[in-house]
Amino acid sequence: MRAHEEKLRRLSLNDTERVLHLPLVALDAKTRAMLDLAVLIALDGPATAFEMTADVAIAAGATEDELVEILIAAAPLVGTAHVVAAAPKLALAIGYDVEAALEGRALEELTRDERVH
Repeated sequence: MRAHEEKLRRLSLNDTERVLHLPLVALDAKTRAMLDLAVLIALDGPATAFEMTADVAIAAGATEDELVEILIAAAPLVGTAHVVAAAPKLALAIGYDVEAALEGRALEELTRDERVH
């Protein structure tokens, strides 16, 4: 029996002790962190988990653009509600405060409108 078949058989039998504690050898650290991010998006994970996962992914060589593309790629499978909820969490995790940026833009628009009238 091949290794992946053995793992699938054991997981199907709820024999998790022998599988979940094994080291992951087929996935590198970057891929694993990116997978973790996708799971957080799907599960509406907490902001702290996004921060930790983004840090691990970037330390493993992922770029901020790759992390954002994971968010976009997840949309067809998890739905836009999960993506919209995850976007500000991921943004903060990579050092971009979306809310502050939106507030600044709204203030600029308000100031511009006042000058026009």
